[in-house]
Amino acid sequence: MQRQMSTDSLEDILRQDRKIANRARRKARLRRLIPLCLILALLGGGLIWLIGRMAKSEEVPDETQSPDETSVTLRFVGDIALSKTEQEAFWGSTGFDFSPCFRSVIAKLFSADLTVGNLEGNITDDAAVDDFTYPASLLTALSEAGFDILQTGNSCSIQYGITGLTRTRSEIEAAGMGAVGTCVSEEEYNKTGGVLIREVGGIRFAFVAFTKGMANNQRIPEEAGWCVNLLYTDDVNYTEVAESRISRTIDKAKALRPDVIVALVHWGSEYTEEISDSQRRIASVLMDNGVSLIIGTHSHYVGPIDRKLNPASPTGTTVIAYGLGDFLSVADTSGARSGCMLSVRFARRSGKIVITDLGYTPTYSTEPSERLECSRWEVLDSLQAVKFYREHYYDSVSEPMYNLLTDLIEHMKNQTEAQELQDPA
Repeated sequence: MQRQMSTDSLEDILRQDRKIANRARRKARLRRLIPLCLILALLGGGLIWLIGRMAKSEEVPDETQSPDETSVTLRFVGDIALSKTEQEAFWGSTGFDFSPCFRSVIAKLFSADLTVGNLEGNITDDAAVDDFTYPASLLTALSEAGFDILQTGNSCSIQYGITGLTRTRSEIEAAGMGAVGTCVSEEEYNKTGGVLIREVGGIRFAFVAFTKGMANNQRIPEEAGWCVNLLYTDDVNYTEVAESRISRTIDKAKALRPDVIVALVHWGSEYTEEISDSQRRIASVLMDNGVSLIIGTHSHYVGPIDRKLNPASPTGTTVIAYGLGDFLSVADTSGARSGCMLSVRFARRSGKIVITDLGYTPTYSTEPSERLECSRWEVLDSLQAVKFYREHYYDSVSEPMYNLLTDLIEHMKNQTEAQELQDPA
């Protein structure tokens, strides 16, 4: 977690470290309890069940793991973005409660060692919520659902100026999560470049985040160029890749001696599955700088997932997910409400870090719809929802929703596997 050492007292730092450590212990305990709860629910005739392999995309345990091998799973989702109308649906007598959104996916989110999402927007007071402007209770729900890191370097970073950026960072950290991609001062940028370090299972990860620019024709003030990491030399004209700035940020990460560098990139064009030449150029720059994972957001569609040989990466390969779609969505088209929950498993073998497994779970962000016979806002595990329908669970989705989900699952398989994954040597 980034801190300004000149202003934080040692007591504050220790308190925050204890908070992170306690959260890690709670998450580890929950990961151990989840399988037991699932088994008990099945034996008792409950609704929770263990997902079998339904598609080529599903995650498969690494059966080659030796007893003394360290194994860590990272899970990534796409855009988290809500309109004012959607948020108002979660207002009740005690205020906002977004926890019902995640009941279908919470087990998967929590089962990862680190879960990462892209938060598009700023945090504000309850009475001031708007499109892409959220109450702090959304962060509480995300933290309780299993999220550990939120990308704040995106097109909504300065929606409410540096004040909004600063408050958002502060609220994320108060909720027990880390924020990456924005800096609250020039001092912080010069010192860390916005890099976030997390160590789990003895593997040290450095997270960096970048965005192509700002939404609604906003410009980053010249005097505050340090506040958000940009992919281009101009935050409006997306033609010249900011190679030197990207490299400097990666150098900041390398100085912290991570085992793995993960780059979260808010790039491409909205509502398209096309990959631009500049995206490929950015991916090349990141690979040349030793990045092992490149996770894309912003297009609202799920894109190809490539695995390329890369001698510059400590793992020997780089995984590029060009777009994870929308996790929690305000999009008005069914295709753009589809998301990809990507899982990447790392292991340390004979002192070397390797990627042992790569898989994903399709998700769908529902809204009340007469056509789909749906009455609630919720993030569905699409494979689970399809299985529930086929097995006639009482709380299963409607037939129109089932038909939509099966079509989206098939489309996602075709899209993510459009380019054959290259296995490490």
